[in-house]
Amino acid sequence: MELWSFILLGVGLVFIMLEVFFPSFGLLGTIAAAAIITGGVLAFRAGDIFLTYLVLAFVLGPAVAAIGLKLFPKTPFGKALMLSGTSFDPIEATAGRGAGFELLLDRTGVAQTPLRPSGKVLLDGRKIDVTTRGELIEAGRQVRVIRVEGNRIFVAEDKP
Repeated sequence: MELWSFILLGVGLVFIMLEVFFPSFGLLGTIAAAAIITGGVLAFRAGDIFLTYLVLAFVLGPAVAAIGLKLFPKTPFGKALMLSGTSFDPIEATAGRGAGFELLLDRTGVAQTPLRPSGKVLLDGRKIDVTTRGELIEAGRQVRVIRVEGNRIFVAEDKP
């Protein structure tokens, strides 16, 4: 009876791995759970191995599932389901890259909305979201781009 409990634990772990690799809508997972629970009942009846069985089940169950999930993308079925690589240019995806914001440094524009401290500015014919250093600037005032950090543009009132 002691041997059968560990055999059922092994069968349950195999079915956990199969559930990861072959989607069965829970059928293989149910078989795995039934095998592990039945093995636990047999280990409980045996008495002295129950604690060992519980420790093995609670350690090996998640470990086998994690290993299966780690190996899944390398299988032919996993490769068919998963995308390989990125679907975009990583440089364009970086905040502020490719937008040309650094070219706006020291340019002047007109605040279209009140800047409290953020708002919109008309700069080179484009409406751009900007931020001040904390000061409030009324709509219609002349502003100058003083700093660009990634996709954040900082302006200050341009005093003549």
